[in-house]
Amino acid sequence: MNYFNELKTLLDCSSAPYSGFNVASIVVTVDGKVYKGVNVESAAYPTTNCAERNALQTAITEGTKLGEIKEVHILARNAQKTLVQAYPCGSCRQVIAELSANDAMVFCYASATEIAEHSIAELLPHAFLGADL
Repeated sequence: MNYFNELKTLLDCSSAPYSGFNVASIVVTVDGKVYKGVNVESAAYPTTNCAERNALQTAITEGTKLGEIKEVHILARNAQKTLVQAYPCGSCRQVIAELSANDAMVFCYASATEIAEHSIAELLPHAFLGADL
């Protein structure tokens, strides 16, 4: 399913007062439940939360179990208010891999019709998962 319109609307909920780089994410579970997240910046940059992790953590909070994350959809807008195709950062890739049992598909939107689709295994080869501990 194409989540472009929902993501575009969700961008306005993002809090990016320092970078002006707004990100919205929608996570879909194997049973079709949808969870939304936006990036929330802090003046202390390391405490900033990415949109993808925000949506993933909400899914877990609402009862989603490990391995039930099916898709992660992402849309971003730069400080000039132009939509840009953005990919998950390394920390988000790690969390996506773990919570999806390394099986999620990631959709990175540039527009309603320009969508890059990658497996998390492709974006994070040789992931370090909980079974490795």
